[in-house]
Amino acid sequence: MRALRWFPLLLLAVLAGCSGMGKDGDPAMITAANLDKLADREWLLKTVTVDGQRVIMHVDATQTIRFGSDGRVTGYAGVNRFAGTYTLSPEGLLAWPGAGLISTRMAGPPELMEKEQAYLRGLPKTARAIVAGKALQLQSDDGSTVLVFEQVGK
Repeated sequence: MRALRWFPLLLLAVLAGCSGMGKDGDPAMITAANLDKLADREWLLKTVTVDGQRVIMHVDATQTIRFGSDGRVTGYAGVNRFAGTYTLSPEGLLAWPGAGLISTRMAGPPELMEKEQAYLRGLPKTARAIVAGKALQLQSDDGSTVLVFEQVGK
């Protein structure tokens, strides 16, 4: 279990190293003060671990997230679009207030729906956001839920 906690950090470091980052690419925990490193960018999901269980990504699944500077979050979960709200404290605590994430209700292939459910189940469990270059990692306080993304474009 201990090795499982280090794997996402290692993956984040590898993604960051591949992004050609310099000084601005150093890992930074996102807080209300440096929200610009996270907000108004599209992030593509690369790996998901929910409650210590690694979810194998589907080759046809495109799953994204976009944090707005206004506290709104939107994205594509693989079959359906989703939206919700988030907050970031000055200390870097990520919270998902309100009724949670809402999504459209289209059906898709069972294997894509399974990946979508894991993604939407994992997101609200995260409590920290770390950006390193073009890599984003969302993780729970205990490290059992980790979502790793890569910035799209720019």
